[in-house]
Amino acid sequence: MKLRLASIALILVGVGAVVLTVVGPVFGGSSSSAYVTSTVTTGTVSATAVATGTISPSTVYGLSFGVAPVIASSVATTSGVGGSTGSSSSSSGSLTWPVQTVPVTVGQTVTKGETLATADATAAQLQLASAQATLASAQSKLTTDQAGPTALAKAQASNQLSQAENSYSQAVANEKITGQQNSQTLSQAEAAVTAAQNKVNGETSASPTYAADVAALQAAQSNLTTTRLKVTQSNQQAAQQVTSASLNETAAKLQYQNSTAPTASATVTADQALVASDQAAVNAAQLAVTDATLVAPADGLITAVNILPGVSAPSGYAIEESVGPMVATAAFAESAITGLAVGQTATALVTGPDVSVPGTLTQIVPVASSSGGTSGGSGSSVATYAVTVTLTDPPATVLAGMSATVTVTTASVDNALRVPATALSGSAAAGYTVELVNADGSTSSVAVQVGVVTTSYVQITNGLSAGETVVTGTSSTRSGTTTTSSGVNLNALTGGGPGGFVP
Repeated sequence: MKLRLASIALILVGVGAVVLTVVGPVFGGSSSSAYVTSTVTTGTVSATAVATGTISPSTVYGLSFGVAPVIASSVATTSGVGGSTGSSSSSSGSLTWPVQTVPVTVGQTVTKGETLATADATAAQLQLASAQATLASAQSKLTTDQAGPTALAKAQASNQLSQAENSYSQAVANEKITGQQNSQTLSQAEAAVTAAQNKVNGETSASPTYAADVAALQAAQSNLTTTRLKVTQSNQQAAQQVTSASLNETAAKLQYQNSTAPTASATVTADQALVASDQAAVNAAQLAVTDATLVAPADGLITAVNILPGVSAPSGYAIEESVGPMVATAAFAESAITGLAVGQTATALVTGPDVSVPGTLTQIVPVASSSGGTSGGSGSSVATYAVTVTLTDPPATVLAGMSATVTVTTASVDNALRVPATALSGSAAAGYTVELVNADGSTSSVAVQVGVVTTSYVQITNGLSAGETVVTGTSSTRSGTTTTSSGVNLNALTGGGPGGFVP
C-alpha cells in the first residue's frame, strides 16, 4: 500500500510538473473554473511492473570430503521466492574424515582451485586398494573368457574323449567274447545232461548201475541250472559295461565340445558388466582420495564453514560457497506477469543499504504459487509468479537475504510524442480522445491513437503534434480559494477529462 501511495504521489508531482498554464472561462459569482493544460512533448514513455523480493546468490555449492562439489541451492531450480532447493550431502560411504587444515573463513573471497580444507585420506586409500584388487580379478576373468579355451584345455579334453571311446570299444568286444564263452559253457552243460539222460534211458531199474546213472543225471541237470544262471549274470554284466562305457563316451564328447567351444556371449557380457561396475567403484574410491582436499569449484564467497582442524568432519556440507552474480527474486502478481519477458531491463532497490542496482530479467517460473494476501478484499488468495533478476555489479553492501523492491521495465519508447495520462479519455474498445486547446482559447475533442500507456504518460502515435496544448484537468476558484482537479482516479490510477480512460 505504501508503494502504491508513493506511485500516486509521483504521478501527481509529474502532472504538476507538466502543467503550463490555466486558461478557460470564469464562471460568474463567487466561483470560477479554468482548464489545467499541458504541452504535447517528446520524451521517453516507460511502463513498469513492481514487486518486492529477496536478494540471494545465483548458485551455492556444498562441499564435503570424499565427494565432488554439488549445487546446494540455485535460482535455476527454485520455484518460490528466495530460499534454496539443495539438500545436505554426506561424505563418501562410511568413511571418516579427520580434518587437518581449514585455511578459509566465512566471508572470505576465494578463487577457483584455491584450497579450502584438507583431511586425512588413509581410510579412503585403503578403500581404493580394495576396489582396485576386485577390479583386477574381474578384468582377468573377462580376458580369459574372451580368449576362449587354451591349447592345454583342448588337449586334455581330446585325451579324455579318446579314452572314453577306447573304453566303449573294449566293453563292446568284451561283451561279444563273454557271450561266446557263455554260449559254449551252456552248450557243454546241456550236452552233459543229454548224455546222462540217454544213459539212464538205456537201462532198467534192475541194472546194477542204474542208481548211479540217475544220480549222475540229476547232478548234470543241477549243473545246467547253475550254468544258465551264471551265463545270464555274465551276459548282463557285459551289457552293463557296454552301457556305462557308452554313457562315458557321450559325456566325454560333451565335455570336449564345452572345452573347445568359444565362451558364450552372455558370459562375456556378464564379465564386462562386472568390470564396468568394479571400475565405477574404483573411480569413486579414487575421487574420494582426491577429494580429501576441498578446493573452490569457482570464484566466489565462503558462506559457511562447518568443520574444525583435529575433529572428524560431520555429515553434511563441510564448506559452502556462493558463486555467480547476485540475483533478486520477487513474486509478481498474475496481472503483471503477462507483460514480463526474459531479457527485460530491471532495477532492484535494496532496502538495507538503500541502493538501486541495475539488472536483467533472467527467469520466470511458469507455475503460480498462492500468497497469503487477498485480491480486492474478496478473501481469496492471490496467484503470484517467481521472477528472477540478475543484478549487474552490485556493491559489496548488497548481501544475501536482504529485501528489495524489484522494478521491471515492460515497455519503453524513446523520443515518443507524449501527453500526461490525465489528458486521455476513452478506452481501447471505444477509442481514445483528448481535449485540444485551440489558438482562440476554445477546446475541441480530438481522436488520437496511442502506443505505450502508463499512469504518468501516454505515447501518442497519431492525432497530435509536438507543441500543441491539451487539457489535463480543471481548477476552480470559490470565494478566494482555488481547487485544482486533474481528473485523476486515485483508485484505478486512470483519468483525464470526461469519462476517464481504461488503458
